[in-house]
Formats: sequence, structure tokens, C-alpha cells
Amino acid sequence: MTYTARVRITVTAGNRTLIREGSGAGHGIDADKGLAHESALKEAETDATKRALMSFGNAFGLALYDKQQRQVSSAAATGSASAPAAATTAAAAAKTPPAEALNAPLPPAAITRLQERIKALAPARLEAFSKGFRAAFQVPDAQPSLAGLITTSRHQRWIEGFLASVTTT
Repeated sequence: MTYTARVRITVTAGNRTLIREGSGAGHGIDADKGLAHESALKEAETDATKRALMSFGNAFGLALYDKQQRQVSSAAATGSASAPAAATTAAAAAKTPPAEALNAPLPPAAITRLQERIKALAPARLEAFSKGFRAAFQVPDAQPSLAGLITTSRHQRWIEGFLASVTTT
């Protein structure tokens, strides 16, 4: 049996909506036709979901295709709350750590590394970063600098996702 699937993922953050789509195929071979259908359908759906999520960068799935997980860090190695993305469905891929882990303070070295990566952005990307960060964390425009606000694992996860999307677009 062979199935194809098309998945559309819609993410809304503030007044911005992103839509990503992915297509996938699945093949099922089994003496029991019902199991062959089920296997092919699941494989097609998983493949399409992974393809849609990978367009968001490592934060939402690009790392799913990297068997060596080169750009995925463990909490022990980085002191952050990010974990390897190994999910194969949209619900599992969007799973986040507990709130207390997301609110964990970042070590000063991690904050410095993030700030250096942000400073290296092209002006247009830096402006997009600023607008996105302000929207994601409800920072008023009256706040002149965002640098001092990067303090928790939640901020790190958002920034790494933004930076990953910049390198894939």
C-alpha cells in the first residue's frame, strides 16, 4: 500500500501568522491489508509533518533529519532547558519543558553567546528579531534595549528558534 499526505502547520504569534506545508509518502507491506494501510498512512503523515516542521529550523524539526543531532544540545551540555528534537508528530514536536525549566536563569556565558549572535545579524534581521522578541515577551516599545532582558531558558529557546529560521530562509 502507498499513501501520500499533505500537512499544513499554522503558527500564530501576536499579529503574525506563519504557514508551512509539507508532503510525504508512506508505504505499508503486510499480509494483513488493514495493517498495511495503517502503516502506510502513519508513515506518510509523519513524513509530511517532519517536512513541514523542518522549515521552521532546528527549533521545530530541522534536527529531526540530522541523525547525528549536530546542532542539538542537551540540557547538561549547555545548561539550558532545550532537549533533542526527536518527535515525529506535530504535537510531540511542539512539546515544551515544564514552566520551571523554561524560567531557569541562564548562565552569563550563555547570555553573552546569544547577545553576540544577535549583534551579528544583518540590520533587517535585527529589526525582525527585535519586533518578534517584543511581541513574544510583551516588551513595550518604550524599553530601549532588549539585551538585559535575555535572562531565562525561555528566552534562549525563542532566540535559538529565531536564529535557526534566519539561517534556513
